[in-house]
Order: sequence, then structure tokens, then C-alpha cells
Amino acid sequence: MILRSVMRHVRDQNWFAVGLDFLIVIVGVFIGIQVANWNEARVEIQREAIYLAALREDFNQIIAELEADVRAYETTANAMTFLVGQSQKQSPDASVATLNEAAEQLIKMESTPIVADTYSNLTGSGDLSIIKSQALKNELASFYSYTAVIQLVANTHELQLVNIFQPYIIENLDYAVLLEDGRGVPRPPASVPGEILAALSTQEFRNVVSIKWDITTDIRDVLLYALERARGVEARLVQESGDQS
Repeated sequence: MILRSVMRHVRDQNWFAVGLDFLIVIVGVFIGIQVANWNEARVEIQREAIYLAALREDFNQIIAELEADVRAYETTANAMTFLVGQSQKQSPDASVATLNEAAEQLIKMESTPIVADTYSNLTGSGDLSIIKSQALKNELASFYSYTAVIQLVANTHELQLVNIFQPYIIENLDYAVLLEDGRGVPRPPASVPGEILAALSTQEFRNVVSIKWDITTDIRDVLLYALERARGVEARLVQESGDQS
């Protein structure tokens, strides 16, 4: 329709009308481009909001996991401190059951899975550019890089579990007594004292317990630092989500 109008005005040598036709075309193209850009920007804002919500859900899980594992490792560290204290006494004043309960922590090890599904999708798909906040992107990258440290310390603990704690227990204590309830292994009768009293006063026992305390507090400190950073990311996500509202 515009083309016929232009051709007619050219034949009539109505150059003003020709110019007006071209202006209408240019304005129409410009408006069309702006509408397309606006739609694209709106879609990206919506996608960013979805990613931010998913990241907040991930970090809620991450923080809950880290808090639970920190508590578990503090329980283990306290148990090791208790055992060292009991081993240094002329005669332990805790019951055999209490001593065995504390010694159970020698074979305790928490796994700390760090949820990374949303961040992996962002980086793997190239959608990370959708996140406008450079500060948030930096904090996400820094946090997930630090998870390699968590894995490294956990691997060290696992090696010590296999090479130190389990062999020591098999050689010197009653493994079945130290297994936590619900593992499916029947425990010996409560009246059986086991070997905990004989082992308690030995230097080897104190060394094993001290090694457990050392690696446990290392892991706890690593997780506490990760928890602090995770809370920082969560706060940034809340801020960015609020800015979009």
C-alpha cells in the first residue's frame, strides 16, 4: 500500500508527499524495532526473575545444609574434647555408655552437598549475562569456587576415616557398640563394657581422638566460612529480587 502510494506520488512529482511517505516508513520501522526491543527486554527481565527465585531457593537449601553440618561437626568436636578429658583422669567419671556414645563420633562423617543446579544452568547455557548485577555474579562465582575447598577438606577426612579411625576401632574397640542406632547391626547387651575403658588411658587413643578433633574443627571452620558467604549471596539475591519489584 505504501509502495503504491510512493509510486503514485513520484509519477505526480509530488515530492513532499514522497518525503512524507518515506518518513512514515522510517517511523514505522523505528517503532517496530523499539517494540521488539521492549518485548525482548521484558522477556529477559522475566527470565532473570525466574533465575533469581531459583537461586534463592538453592541458597535456602545450601544454608540449611551448612548450618546442620556445622552443628554436627561441633557435636563431634565436643565429644572428642570430652574423651581427651576423660582419658587424662586417673579414673573416668563418665559411664561406659556415655564414653561409647562419645566414641561413636570417631566414625561420624557428614556429607555436605552444595546445590548448584541453577548456577550450572546459568553458566552452562550462557544465560549468566541475563543477571544484570555484576556484584551478584562475582559473589556467586566466588562462593561456588570455594566449594572446592569444602570438597578437599572432606576428602581428607574420608581418607583419615578409612586409614586411621576405622582401623583403630576394629583393632581396639567394639565396632558394633559404636555404630549408631538404625544401622541394622545388633548392638551387644548394655551390660557388656566393651574395650573403651582399656583403650581410654592409652596414648594411641588420645592421638586418634586428637586427630579426629583436628580434622573436625578444620571442616567446621571451612563450613562456617562457606556459611557466611552463602548468607551474603542470599542477602544479595533478596536485594536484587526487591529491585525488580
